[in-house]
This record gives sequence, structure tokens and C-alpha cells, in this order.
Amino acid sequence: MRVRADRSSADEPGTDPAEPGASGRWTITPARYRILAVAALAMLVAIVATGAAVRLTGSGLGCSDWPNCEPGDFISVGTPNQAIEQLNRLFTGLVSLSVIAAVLGSLRRRPYQRDLMWLSLGLVAGVIGQIVLGGITVLVELHPIAVGGHFVLSMILVADAVVLVWRSGRPAGPRAPVVPPTDLWLSRAALVLVSALMLTGPVVTGTGPHAGDAASPRFGFSIPDVVRVHSINMWLFLTVVVVLLVRLVRTPGIDRLGDGRIVRRGNALLIVIVAQGAIGYVQYAAGIPAAMVLAHIVGATAVLAVTIWFHLGLSAPATPAAGPVGAAMGGGEHHASTVEARA
Repeated sequence: MRVRADRSSADEPGTDPAEPGASGRWTITPARYRILAVAALAMLVAIVATGAAVRLTGSGLGCSDWPNCEPGDFISVGTPNQAIEQLNRLFTGLVSLSVIAAVLGSLRRRPYQRDLMWLSLGLVAGVIGQIVLGGITVLVELHPIAVGGHFVLSMILVADAVVLVWRSGRPAGPRAPVVPPTDLWLSRAALVLVSALMLTGPVVTGTGPHAGDAASPRFGFSIPDVVRVHSINMWLFLTVVVVLLVRLVRTPGIDRLGDGRIVRRGNALLIVIVAQGAIGYVQYAAGIPAAMVLAHIVGATAVLAVTIWFHLGLSAPATPAAGPVGAAMGGGEHHASTVEARA
């Protein structure tokens, strides 16, 4: 998709097609930049899966040192566990290249958008943080707090990348909600609850059998208790999403609001949540097998990404003709006259 650099977009702060630098050489189109953003997101999701595989195969301490695999050896693949851990570390290099490409692309994209630069810089900062935290995790022998922090930072990076992909495919400028305030707040509540899931989940994992190494410390909680808390969190999240979707489906003209895909994205979110919940219950009933845990971790990443994608779709570029949301719905009780600069 090629975004037209008309005068209105150039007048927006931080969106001057001539920034940074006036040269038009070595520039890329919005469509090509979006490919870089999608690639960065894909790499960040992939390393969540490879990192989980390290822990689930008991390879978390396959390398006893950091940044060297073993004292005096930067690379060592003498055992299967060393090979698995080493491959995950090397894969981090590919992730680093993808986020650096996103930063460089944001600087050469025309029209230039400052928000894309900051979002991509956030990915670079996060990956650096992951590298440092990965080293700390090894040095503290996979303490569950460090391992959980590793996962949480991964989810923050995925969230950042999802927003980057969304914004890279849409024109710059202020956006306004296209749904009533109640629906917007329900969506925000869903974001809070899914964020809480990214915290309660690692607590369950840090209490369970998959520590990454047989000698690694664990939380001293009761597995049934932490699973119950995580499950309640999931049910609250699902309830909020269902209530929101019911309200949206009953909204007159919902297919004409925004880009017309609000309900479609909502249905996708519901499917992902139900699938993730099913995986969670099956893995617990089956005794928490490693393969099911891996599927659950990948599913958690998908739930977070789709939730953010859905929320972003509840707004559209603000135009003078848009008017209050309530007017578009045939009623005056709902309105969203406040323009929000959200993507």
C-alpha cells in the first residue's frame, strides 16, 4: 500500500516527507517498510517459541556461562542441551538484525513518520534488554523471577511490534474512536486483563515442573492455587470480551464503522481465546506435558497480539465529517467527540 504524501500529512508534526534529511535517495515506500515491520514481529514471536523450547527441553543451563557458552568457549555444542541453548542464542542475532532493519527503514520511509521510528527504537532497546536479562537468568541459575521477567519483556516487545505493524500500514495523524465510550472502556479493560494473564501465567510456569534445568529453583506456591488464579483471570478476560462483542454486534451499522472489520477482528479474538483456554485445561489435565506447555506459550503470544490488534481497530482517522459516534449509530446518547491520537 502506497500512502500518498499530500499536504495534510506533511503538516502533521513528525510526518514531513523530507525528514530526516532532504535527499530522496535510498528511500522505501510504506508498503516495503511494512514488510520490515512484519518481519520483526515474526522474529520476535519465533524467539518466544525457541526460548520456551530451551526451557522445556531442560536446556536452560546447557551453557553454564554468558556471553560464552562455557568458560573460554564462546560456542560449544558438545551436548544436545548445549546445542539447543546455543542455537537460541544465535537466533537472537537474527532478531537483532530484524529490529535494526526496522529502525533504519523507519528513517528512510517516505513519508517519514516519527512514531514509527520511536516504536522501532523501542524494539531495539527491548532486544538489548533481553540479551542482558538472558545473561542474568543464566547467572542466577534460572530463578523463576528472572525467567518470568524474560517472558514478560518478550510480550512487551511483541506488543510494541504489533503496534508498529498496525501504524506502518495506516496514514499518520490524529485518530478518533468509532465506538461508544462504554465499548472503548471494555476494550481497555480487556487489555488490562490480558496483560495480567502475561503475569499470572509465568507464576504458574515458575511453580510447575518445567524449570529449564532439574536443579533450578522454583516458586514455593501450590500448583492448584496458582492455576486457579490464572484460570479466574482468563475467565474474567473472556467475559469482558464476550460482553464487548455482543454490544458491538448489536450496534446498528457496525459494518460501516472504521474499516468495517471490527466484528471480524472480534470473532478472531474470541476464537484465539477459546483455543488458548482449551489448551490450558487440557495441559493441566494431562499432567503438564512439555509439548502442550509450548503450545500454550505460543497461544498466549497470539492472544496478546490479537487483543491489541482488535483494540487498535476501534479507532479511525479523525475527519471533520465523522462527527459524534452516537450520530453514526442513530442515537445521541453515545459520542466520542474527543480526538485521541491513537493508532
